[in-house]
Amino acid sequence: MKIEILTIAVMLAGVGQLILVVASAVIPRCLDWKGPLGALPKLMRQLFWTYAGYILGMHLFFGVMSTFGSGLLLDGTPQAAILCGLMMTWWTVRIGLQFFCFDRKGIPQTRFNLLAEALLVCLFLFLAMTYAGALYFNLTT
Repeated sequence: MKIEILTIAVMLAGVGQLILVVASAVIPRCLDWKGPLGALPKLMRQLFWTYAGYILGMHLFFGVMSTFGSGLLLDGTPQAAILCGLMMTWWTVRIGLQFFCFDRKGIPQTRFNLLAEALLVCLFLFLAMTYAGALYFNLTT
């Protein structure tokens, strides 16, 4: 794969993740989190929001790093390979969770939610493949 194409793909992956960070603000409303989370004990709600914050932070980091530091992710160093491997693993696991762990029956089957899910899965696939390509590049450079 040519480095120019891979650089563009990594930058687009970064932009996609930054869009995901912004779009994450509507997820609680789309999935009606208020009711179910309100029924949980306070510690469980706090843990839930802690995990959500960690995930949002990682997506923000991945997005900023990929958008503005694509050269660092593709410089052939062991550090670049490790970080690309982490991001590839992160998104590959997310795809597996989507199809094998999540009970999607509880999601309201509106056109918006169905389209959003399809777009998210396409984004996750693009991210996993992009970082797999970047990992391969770093390991073979």
